Amino acid sequence: MKKTFIVVIAVVASCLLTWSFVRSDNHGSSTKKAEKSEIIVAEMKWNGELHQISLADLEAAIAELPTYRQRNYASKAGKAEYLEIYIDEKLKILQAKEAGFDKLLEHLKRLEEYTHQLMIEKLTEMEVDEKITYTEKDLMAYYEGHKKDYIEAAQVRATCITLDDEDLANETLDQITAGKDIIEMAKKLSEEKKLANGPGSGQEEPGNTFFFNKKASPTWSEFIDAVFEMEIGEITETVFETDVQDTTYYLIFRKEEEKPERQKEFEEVKSDVERKVKRATKRARILEWIDEISKQAKLKTYPENIPVPVQPETTEEKTGNPDK
Repeated sequence: MKKTFIVVIAVVASCLLTWSFVRSDNHGSSTKKAEKSEIIVAEMKWNGELHQISLADLEAAIAELPTYRQRNYASKAGKAEYLEIYIDEKLKILQAKEAGFDKLLEHLKRLEEYTHQLMIEKLTEMEVDEKITYTEKDLMAYYEGHKKDYIEAAQVRATCITLDDEDLANETLDQITAGKDIIEMAKKLSEEKKLANGPGSGQEEPGNTFFFNKKASPTWSEFIDAVFEMEIGEITETVFETDVQDTTYYLIFRKEEEKPERQKEFEEVKSDVERKVKRATKRARILEWIDEISKQAKLKTYPENIPVPVQPETTEEKTGNPDK
């Protein structure tokens, strides 16, 4: 085992040296004119057989990576870094082949399954994706038939001060009742880091809950229901107390705005409509295609020939019931 390890390390070292040597030879102006496939950036000998990696091979391997990773290897230094990764992979593959892993039945079976999967994907693309069509009229028809799915629920917005200290909450309400603006009070408490984590506790606009509907948060349902019942401009006369999980919160809030329920226009939801129409059209085409190839194959099924599974005997059946 130790001997094998030393050999592999020696091969890796040899390959890296070769890469370094070849790369240093490719700085001349003649290199720029050469085809990328002719520019050798690494070579290695395995069992006497020469294996080379060209610049074209390297760039092709990088191009197969996800886009965000390709950016890491766009520069010369980046490509040199990925070359080392690519060399390691090639060496492992060579050793795996030498060990006969490329001929294992389980590997060949998985390769066949993957090949079949790719074949089906390509055929589906040709028989389904390239054949489905829909028009603007189809999109509008779907929208008209599903208008209820595109209703925007009523929304409200409030200015809210959320605290977990009852005494501080009462003091704050007293100051607001005396004339202190609730928004200014929310900013002051935020700067003092006294706001609790809840409605209106955002750092950018302390107090602002932004718009929310009745289903925004089951956790704060009591607060939500209370805001919806208020008139615009109305403020809590007493500290609003609510329990959330194991904590009691004390809230002071004013209803600022309300948006009634409304029907969303077609242009607002067109992308969602198109996605659903495309999915439905694709599903219909798949069923049509399956029917076509089933007829072509003169398919016959015999479900009655499937045997009923044998049920295991219960202990009672094996020993008999003494009560009978």
